[in-house]
Amino acid sequence: MDPNKIEIEYDRVDVARIMDQIKEKTAAESANAPDASGTPPPGPPGQESPAGPGRMRQVLLRLMSPLRPLIKLLILPVDEEYRRTFLVLDHANRRIDRLEKDRDRMSGELDRLREYTKLLHHLCHNLVVELSKLKIEEETLKTKTRVMEKDFEFLGKREKALEKEISK
Repeated sequence: MDPNKIEIEYDRVDVARIMDQIKEKTAAESANAPDASGTPPPGPPGQESPAGPGRMRQVLLRLMSPLRPLIKLLILPVDEEYRRTFLVLDHANRRIDRLEKDRDRMSGELDRLREYTKLLHHLCHNLVVELSKLKIEEETLKTKTRVMEKDFEFLGKREKALEKEISK
């Protein structure tokens, strides 16, 4: 078993075994870690430690140690800026969530208003059709009334003419 790799069986998760693996890994890392002086533990007798990437890292850390206060001065403003940016983004996300809820609510209301507008359109259309029919009927009745007036005038003249003929 590789001490740097934690093996997990996803079919049967055994938390105790995973914790044992993590403990073994941390114990192995702490055994290989440099002590407080910054030097790695000595290797086997007669063998010097190789100058690999870990050794280079240690050398660079020692060289940069006088610059630590300056680095902290540079990093703290970045952390503050990060915190402010995080707060602004959080506020923006909350507003976006609120706007999405409002949009969903407005979308439902908009659908209802569309249906209401369609209903009013159909109602207005039906009123125009009915008013047009009534206007046509009014014109027809006016025409019939004029014809009946002329007929009454003609019958009145005829009646007077017949009365004159009879009274002679």
